[in-house]
Amino acid sequence: MQELLTELLWKNVEIDEAADRLRKTLPGFSEAEHAYSDLAKQVRAAAGPELYDQYFTQLMRYSEYEVQSYYSLGLGLRGEMARALGL
Repeated sequence: MQELLTELLWKNVEIDEAADRLRKTLPGFSEAEHAYSDLAKQVRAAAGPELYDQYFTQLMRYSEYEVQSYYSLGLGLRGEMARALGL
C-alpha cells in the first residue's frame, strides 16, 4: 500500500507540474531563482564542473530526504484531519 501511495503521490508528474506552477507564483521566487543561478555559476567556475556536479548531486540526494519527510508528515496530518472529521 505504501508503495502504491508513493507512486501515486510522490512520483506523480501532475503533482510535480502543479508544484512548479505554484512555485513560480510565490512572491520572491523569481529573485531567489536568479540569485541561485548566478551563485551556482560562480561556484561552478571556482570548483570546476566535475566537483560542482558531484556536490550538487549529493546536495539534491540529501535534500530529497528532507523534502520527503515533510511531504510524508503533511500526508499524515491530512489523514488525521480526515479521520477526525469522519471523512
